[in-house]
Amino acid sequence: MKRLKKRKKWDKMKNFQLDIITPTNIESYNNISYVRIPALDGLTGIQAKHATAIIGLGIGEIKVTKDNKEILFSTSGGFADIKPESVQLLLETFESKESIDKKRAEDALKRAKERISDKTMDIERAENALLKAKNRLRIFTK
Repeated sequence: MKRLKKRKKWDKMKNFQLDIITPTNIESYNNISYVRIPALDGLTGIQAKHATAIIGLGIGEIKVTKDNKEILFSTSGGFADIKPESVQLLLETFESKESIDKKRAEDALKRAKERISDKTMDIERAENALLKAKNRLRIFTK
């Protein structure tokens, strides 16, 4: 009988718990219906009862749907630990659309462009900084 009750609860599960963890902060969200993450091999969508997985993330946009409203975040990458009833995003950084400082992002974009043109600089690091700045500005304007 217990097994039957568990099965009914599982069938009704439409939402899940989302935890976003960085080295300095943990934010938790209940009743999430959908998350789209920037996986290393392309965008990946997650709903309740998703198969268990660990996915590497790159620079990009995280889209969270809660109560039929979208919440956008900028991230510089990390990992997603996905379970049928929850998702944990272990991220280097993340910023909500509302918390992005446009001036700071524009300054970072300018600095990154200058560093790319300077042949004495670490080009890979400068290109990574350029991608991060462009991503933050793109999300800010959405």
